[in-house]
Amino acid sequence: MWGQMADNQNHLKMPIKVTFQSEIINADNDREFVVFGADGQYYIKGESEYIVFSEELEGKEKVDCFYKITDKEVRLKRSGDINMLQSFRAGETTDGSYQGGGARFQFETETEKVVMMKDREKKRGCLQLDYKLKVQDQITGQYLITINYEEEQAR
Repeated sequence: MWGQMADNQNHLKMPIKVTFQSEIINADNDREFVVFGADGQYYIKGESEYIVFSEELEGKEKVDCFYKITDKEVRLKRSGDINMLQSFRAGETTDGSYQGGGARFQFETETEKVVMMKDREKKRGCLQLDYKLKVQDQITGQYLITINYEEEQAR
C-alpha cells in the first residue's frame, strides 16, 4: 500500500567512504584495536538501511560486509573467506554462526548498545555496536564497533 510510494524515493544508493573502528577486550583483558578505511555503499530499501563495504583481512582475501539496519535490530552478514551471520538487538542475546579458515561454530551475541546517528543534510552517519561474544557459554570478548560513513563526493 503506502509502502510502495516510499519505496520509489528510497532506492537511493549513495557511494560512501567508511571508517571502521573496533576495540576488542578479550578474555585476558588484552585490548586490540582495528581501524581501516573502505569504499562502500549506503542505501535504503523499504524500512531498512544498508551499509555495505569490503573488509580486508590480513593475508586473506576481502570479506564483504552487509549491515542491515532497522529500528528493531542490526543484522550483519559477512561473506567471502569468512561467512558469518550476526544480529544485534540492544539488551538482548541473539544467535549467530561463523564459518571460515576450516572452523565452523555457533555463537551468541549479547548486545548492550546499538546507536545509529544520521545527518541527512551532510549525508553522513555513524553506527555503534557494543556487545559481548559468547562461544559455548564462554565470553570471548567485549567488542565496541564504530562505523562512520559519509557520502563520497564525485571529483
